[in-house]
Order: sequence, then C-alpha cells, then structure tokens
Amino acid sequence: MSRKQAEEAVKHMLISGYGHYSRADEHKVITAFLQGSQIQPTDVLMKDLQFSVDAMNDFPLAVQPLRGIKNSLICLVAVICRYAADLGADDERCYALSDYYINEIETRVDKNNWNEVFSEIINHYIKLVGLGREGKYSLTIRRAINFINQHIYEACSLKDVSLALKVHPNYLSALFKTETGVSLSHYIRDKKISEAKNLLRDTDYSISEISEMLGYNSLSYFSKVFHQICSCSPKEYLTNHNLFIPLKDN
Repeated sequence: MSRKQAEEAVKHMLISGYGHYSRADEHKVITAFLQGSQIQPTDVLMKDLQFSVDAMNDFPLAVQPLRGIKNSLICLVAVICRYAADLGADDERCYALSDYYINEIETRVDKNNWNEVFSEIINHYIKLVGLGREGKYSLTIRRAINFINQHIYEACSLKDVSLALKVHPNYLSALFKTETGVSLSHYIRDKKISEAKNLLRDTDYSISEISEMLGYNSLSYFSKVFHQICSCSPKEYLTNHNLFIPLKDN
C-alpha cells in the first residue's frame, strides 16, 4: 500500500466517525488496572475503556472478524507489557509474558472467549506489578506481606502479624504505611476482598461459606466490607460481574 492509499484510508475512517482515546486517557486506564484499582461501570475510566472496546468493534484491525479481535488483543498486550515494566514489574518477565500471550492469543482466542483471555492477561500483569513493588520494600514489610498472603484464610490482624514477626505493632503499623502507602489493616482487608471476588467468580462456594473461609465471624460484616470496596454486595457482584467489560472482576 502506498502512502497516498494510507492517507485516503485514514481520511475515510475519520469521515466515518473514527475516534481514538488520548494517550493521557490510555495512561489513566491501564495504570489504574495494573495498580489493582477497582473501577466501577460509572467511572470515567470505565467509559474510556468502553470507548476503546467500541472502537475495536467498529473499526476492526482486519477484514476477518476473528483476525481483527486477535490483532487488537496483540496490540493491547504490547502496550500493557510496557506499562507494567514502567510501574516496576521485572522487564524480562514482562516481555517473556508478552511473547507467551501473543502465541496464546493465536491459538486460544475465539469470538466468544476474547474477554476471558484479556482478563487473564491483565490479572497476570497486575501480579507482576505487585511483585515488582514488593521487591522494593524492606525485609520486615516483605515478611509482613508474605505472612498476610499465607494466612488469608484466617482471621488476620496487625497484632497477629506483629507477633509473627516479633516486632512492636506500632512500629510495624507506621513502617507499613510509610512503605506501601496504605495501612496494614486496609491491606489485609483489600487482600481478603480480592480473594473473595476470586472465590465468588471461580468457585461454587456460597457467600456465607466464603465469608467464613476468609475469617469473618459475621456475614453481615463481610457484606458491609465487600460493599465498601466494590460498591455492591457479594450477591450483586455475582449477578453483575460478567456484564462489566472487559474485566470479569469489576
């Protein structure tokens, strides 16, 4: 294709209503996802994301629909890979994972499961970003995070963590907030609710069973905390999460 043909094609796309979110919007959306932010359907970021999904449908990157979906996902993986590295994820792991998923897209994606594959990719890069950030913490905070992750299915508090690490609760609390930017109690809360979402989405456990599994003594308190984080009840999450594009867990 010549330069003139390319310019004519671009002109036709613009006349047909083609639009693209700005780099600033792209930065906000992808950075928010990779940092694990909870984005609700009413958020501006979700509207920007929906715009990109609509653009993918209205202006596919290939004539054949499935090829267009795959090309779009491959482009997204390339972008997400670089953002993850910029946010602190290990460079080599980011690029190796990118190559892996590009090949997986070619073999696994069909017109019905692209949303599921995209969710898997995003969640994998979120974990890489989290690991990269944890590597920057002091030994005490890394040990605290490891303890929390290992005891996510138990009642876990600042007192429990400080006893396990043999440090004073006030010292641990102040250090954790300084290094991570969140309080230790909020970190535990967020981790538990994140795991609750995984269990709601991927298992057949009831809400009350999940509440008990995660160390909550009261189902009503669990539901209250869940609503504070997700802006919906566990029951509403079960009903609605598959409707939120493109991530399954929003």
